[in-house]
Amino acid sequence: MRVVEYRAKTAISKSGMAELDYALNPYSGCLHGCKYCYAVDFTRIADAAENWGEVVYVKTNLMDLLKAEIKGMKRGIVGISTVTDPYQPVEAKYGLSGASADLLLRSGFRVTVQTKSPLVRRDAEIYAAHRNSSDVGITITTLDDRKARIIEPHAPSPRSRGDALMYLSDSGVKTWIFLGPIIRGFNDEPDEMDAIFSLASRSGSRVIFDTYVPYVAANRLMNSTVPGFVAERSYHVDKAWHLNLVKNIESMAERYGVRCNSQQEEWLEEKKSDFGTLF
Repeated sequence: MRVVEYRAKTAISKSGMAELDYALNPYSGCLHGCKYCYAVDFTRIADAAENWGEVVYVKTNLMDLLKAEIKGMKRGIVGISTVTDPYQPVEAKYGLSGASADLLLRSGFRVTVQTKSPLVRRDAEIYAAHRNSSDVGITITTLDDRKARIIEPHAPSPRSRGDALMYLSDSGVKTWIFLGPIIRGFNDEPDEMDAIFSLASRSGSRVIFDTYVPYVAANRLMNSTVPGFVAERSYHVDKAWHLNLVKNIESMAERYGVRCNSQQEEWLEEKKSDFGTLF
């Protein structure tokens, strides 16, 4: 693991995601090193992208930049973080994700967070205090530890994520589960997803699901890691497989009484939301 401190030029920027207004990424690169992650292709610092999972760059001047940039800025929804995990190990030392979320929420912005780390529990009070303008999503691709270690080699265990989700929910934080990416032939079995919907039901969490997106760097990492993975097949999704997948997911959502939609539909859900966050 290598950590590089640097002074960034900006803290917050317009988001390219339809459901968000702004994106804030305290770090560049991610020490979780997930093999399927689209962020590898969108990480501007070459060292962090080329050594995915081994190096992270820390924006040491983030808070000073953020305080200056939000003055006079139109309030909106901020995603923390969109191309890195906000609560990866370095957050324990630098605390930039929690501090920036706190500042944004106190300044009238709405904040949504997505992470794989139970470290987010540390900031539960911040998100609970701003329940109507914040939410926290936990990514769970599978609850199978063996599979998780293959595609998410340095990320916290699925069990610890589930425990964090329950803790946040019990603390009054609005929570959701990102079920994805769903990879054909790897984590798409109904029984496997059923356990995740059971967790969503117990924690009162919404579910957002998505299938694997074949970005160039992600395909390279997946090809070298996942047994039987065929990159070419991921470019042309089998319509019958996809329809059956959605049917199974909708059935599970109905059975467990869980609100659920695809990532592609998220901007529509966002538009209907009374809260203006992903919840």
